[in-house]
Amino acid sequence: MAYLSVCMRFIGSRLAIKALLLLLLAGILAGCNTTYIPVCWGLGNKPKELSRTDTTLMTLFEHFDKDRFTLRLGGSSFEEVMMPSEVKYHLGAYRPDTKQIYRNLYREYNDRELRDLLVHELAHHIWFNYMSVAQRDEWKEYLTKNPNSAQTMVRMAYPDPRTWDTEDFAFAMQYARREDIKELNAIKLISDEECAAILKSLPADAPVPAKAEATSPPKNPPAAAGTQPKRAASAITMDNR
Repeated sequence: MAYLSVCMRFIGSRLAIKALLLLLLAGILAGCNTTYIPVCWGLGNKPKELSRTDTTLMTLFEHFDKDRFTLRLGGSSFEEVMMPSEVKYHLGAYRPDTKQIYRNLYREYNDRELRDLLVHELAHHIWFNYMSVAQRDEWKEYLTKNPNSAQTMVRMAYPDPRTWDTEDFAFAMQYARREDIKELNAIKLISDEECAAILKSLPADAPVPAKAEATSPPKNPPAAAGTQPKRAASAITMDNR
């Protein structure tokens, strides 16, 4: 009887361990929720200060978001499901429905990362709200003739091809080359004076890092601003104007 009891306990412990491993595997495969919050939450005035001291940010904000509406404190957080390995690579997000920039709650940002987040997400704001179809087409034609290394990363990191054009634009602004800024002027998105100001602040050559970090419109944004509704079924990839 004692031997039988020991065997039963051993079998039971093995089953418990197997069940625990299965639960762990299911959790890994299902991914986890990453929480995005308005970028200024917990950072005070730092994002707004950067928007007034970094030349590229200041020039773009003064033209496209002078009141820093995208940096407002009001608004709700939202969650996005992604694999644990993805979390560390997502600096932030932009939602066209709220016209607001968000940061990853679970990340700490140095000044450079925060600057990159703001440039990238402001570029999404510009793409969705200030670029005409003709300007987008001109930009895409330009980038086809003058590709950068971030485009390869975009096509590997973002499975939905409908997001590629806006991500290409955002990464081009995040790691802007001098010719990229000149193209913004050529398609009449920024003025001659704005172009000259940004060019003056750029190094002679600004290569894209080999491992660019992904920041993007959320894959599963809430259906409406200021609420915590059910998760949307598909990504925001289309112009909402």
